[in-house]
Amino acid sequence: MDAHDGLSDRSRKRIKDKIEVLREEQTSDAVREIMEFDKTPAQLKAEMDRFIIGQERGKKIISTAIAFHYKRLGAALRKGLAENGGDVDQALRGARSPRANVLLIGPSGCGKTYTSEVTSRLAGVAFVHEDMTRFSEVGYVGQDAADILVDLLMAAGGNAKLAQMGIVYLDEIDKIASEMMAFKDVSGRGVQKGLLHLVDGSESTVQVGKEKVTLSTRHVFFIAGGAFENLRGLVSQRMGRQGVQGDWRDHLLTDDLVTFGMERQLMGRFPVKVVYDPLTTRDLKDIMTRSADSVLLAYVNDLQAWSIDLRFTDDALTEVARHAEREGTGARGLISVIHRVLLEDMYRLPGTHTGPFVVDVQDVKERLG
Repeated sequence: MDAHDGLSDRSRKRIKDKIEVLREEQTSDAVREIMEFDKTPAQLKAEMDRFIIGQERGKKIISTAIAFHYKRLGAALRKGLAENGGDVDQALRGARSPRANVLLIGPSGCGKTYTSEVTSRLAGVAFVHEDMTRFSEVGYVGQDAADILVDLLMAAGGNAKLAQMGIVYLDEIDKIASEMMAFKDVSGRGVQKGLLHLVDGSESTVQVGKEKVTLSTRHVFFIAGGAFENLRGLVSQRMGRQGVQGDWRDHLLTDDLVTFGMERQLMGRFPVKVVYDPLTTRDLKDIMTRSADSVLLAYVNDLQAWSIDLRFTDDALTEVARHAEREGTGARGLISVIHRVLLEDMYRLPGTHTGPFVVDVQDVKERLG
């Protein structure tokens, strides 16, 4: 018996075996869900519309990419399982399904991260959000690119098979553009090459505690996002030189991203490129009133727990949205604005007031200064 945990070898083996059985059941369920995946792009977008306001073109493109990716993967898994006697590991290794990884371009707060989170939820797969500003080429200044695999494994509950069918969102990928890294000790070019190995569908072994786990990213769907400030100017200048007219978003080329400082090979692994629009006052107001994940609804529910029925007038909502737009932080800025409006009321009302509580436009203006 191990004096450290008080378990006999037999008990430890029973626990390990039980965990393995649960993991296999979990894998079987996940593989079956992917093989039975039958949501059309239109159905996926309709579900996304409940949560994501605006960005119509982006939602169409992403829902199409996701629907086709998991439909292809499901068909490849069915074929692989049939050929390998139901062995999931062999099926995953043998499955071939082309990926149309997505690059999202747009200002902070326009919904890039949220779109990725909702997408993974609708697909029912493991999801990991990686902030690329933390990554470095050498040492452990932030994180090493290989650590993405560890994060993905953790997001899949330690199940390597589930991790290999998940979604990874590479946030602020524009921050590792080579010319933007000149003042640091490491090269953005090196970080990008490390990512290329990962996005390319490589197989790597990662150390998790005392255990070594082999993971392949062949079937992982990658979404990358960034503000790419000044990209519009680069594209517009090229269009001017070439005598091309029209919306710059319709003429964005990989060459423009290379000029910005991104590696051509890495950008080539993201064939689907989507430019998101900045959110307008109307969009921000709709997010508060129409999104199933409305931050305003969260505050309403919080106060309802104290029997306080919070309501904003229409003009008050417009003023909150207008203020958030002026601050330039997009949808995530709504939390800050609403919190500042409600802070004093959240402090004084619980225990002293029940029933309706209305916030009007004058209240909003006074509390926001």
